[in-house]
Amino acid sequence: MASFRTEEVVVVAPPDPLAAVAHLLDDPDALRLHVRAALAARRPRTGPSPGGLRRAAVLLPLLLAGREPAVLLTKRSDEVERHKGQISFPGGEVEDGESPLAAALRETHEEIGLPAQDVEVLGGLGEEEVSVSGYLVSPFVGAIAYPHRLRLNAREVRAVLAVPLRVLLDPRNVRTEVWESHGGPRIIYFYAAGRAVIWGATGRIIARFLDAAFGVPLRALDGAS
Repeated sequence: MASFRTEEVVVVAPPDPLAAVAHLLDDPDALRLHVRAALAARRPRTGPSPGGLRRAAVLLPLLLAGREPAVLLTKRSDEVERHKGQISFPGGEVEDGESPLAAALRETHEEIGLPAQDVEVLGGLGEEEVSVSGYLVSPFVGAIAYPHRLRLNAREVRAVLAVPLRVLLDPRNVRTEVWESHGGPRIIYFYAAGRAVIWGATGRIIARFLDAAFGVPLRALDGAS
């Protein structure tokens, strides 16, 4: 008669990114210092723009006061040349003789009326290649006070959205798809925030931010879901 041996099997659940940083979401000062230190530890490398790509820059504004920390995004108007009606970060093309950070702050002021002196720059993220638009985008993270009176440029921005960090960190609110692009397969992130869906370059920048600041790993090509 065959004999059987029983062993205890321990099933380890994947870490919950929301639980891991919950203490930071209740302390704006601690969150600001944490994000600054995390981005400094991953100081992005920049180089010459690949052939055919123009330089652009965006600001990822963090609202670090009020009821809970949130990421500020814009909904583009129907009058802009590209990405009409889509959700994005304030930003635009880098002008001659201008640094990417200066461009991000200038464009943010032009689009939503947020003065550069009211932004505490916490650091930068890695450059994002947006081949469909022909841009190499440099994202920067900046803390802003809340509430803050904004002045929207109606020609470019239809509305602003404040998406709580808690929503973006919740794995139930993100899904990924693999799309074919000019450079081969690429993971596309989709973040659900109420009725809004954040995707494209904006979704990838959010994913990079959550990875750099909170250790939420980027999805691998064979693990998109």
